[in-house]
Amino acid sequence: MPVTYQIVGCSNPRGAQGVDYATNRAVKTGDYDFKSLADDIQFATTVTKADIVAVLTAAKEFIKLHLLQGQRVVLQEIGALQVNLNSRCFAQSVIPLETFEPSTYIRGCGIRFRADADLLRYVRTNRQLKRVPSELLA
Repeated sequence: MPVTYQIVGCSNPRGAQGVDYATNRAVKTGDYDFKSLADDIQFATTVTKADIVAVLTAAKEFIKLHLLQGQRVVLQEIGALQVNLNSRCFAQSVIPLETFEPSTYIRGCGIRFRADADLLRYVRTNRQLKRVPSELLA
């Protein structure tokens, strides 16, 4: 199955003024959701769908629990998840030990995913590409 992409406009901060730039971006072709995953596992195995949904639901809850405990969640041959903070820098000299509140410098919280090396290698070596229509190529 090919990876679909589209040519889109972009800015180049080092580029010359008045020059338009373009780049290729992967295009989402749909969602592979929890139900679809359960259906595919049921089709490929002898396990009932109810058991599959129960296991996936429990896995989801344990992943959330361990992420909030500060652990990196490693899913073998898929990748690793870890909580990531988006924080602004501050001078160390402004840290009064009695009144300093670090959370005031935290802008947000997210989850970082790092794909497994073998999965990345597989995608990079087995990919096929398909361009979809773009406004820039009208």
